[in-house]
Amino acid sequence: MKKFIFICLLLFVVRLSYSDQLAWITKAQAEKTVAYFEDNDVEQVVLWCACCDKDTKTLINVTKVYYRQADDPTYFEVYIEGTNPLLGQMVSQPVDLAYVHVKRGTKWRCLGKELKFECDPCTKSFKF
Repeated sequence: MKKFIFICLLLFVVRLSYSDQLAWITKAQAEKTVAYFEDNDVEQVVLWCACCDKDTKTLINVTKVYYRQADDPTYFEVYIEGTNPLLGQMVSQPVDLAYVHVKRGTKWRCLGKELKFECDPCTKSFKF
């Protein structure tokens, strides 16, 4: 029974370690992220948390990327605005850069990794 409880606790801790990896970031990281979008003319992103249960890949046509101070004034959040072309819905939300993917060549890569920020996107580059 102790072993079962330990395994459950370990899985819970591992699960928590994946959430909000790059949701609240430094101002320098936020500025670098916005500059990446501008410098690389990023027009689309895929939002997808590969380690989150039942989360599906969502393509977003990006119209605006910016950052704001988070609830804790020492951190910032990056916001992505755009449309979901499949549903025609407008999107405007803060994002976790570990779960934002940008197209590089023929594959989608984790934006956090592209920016050399430490994170685990729970997936390798993928085609979509």
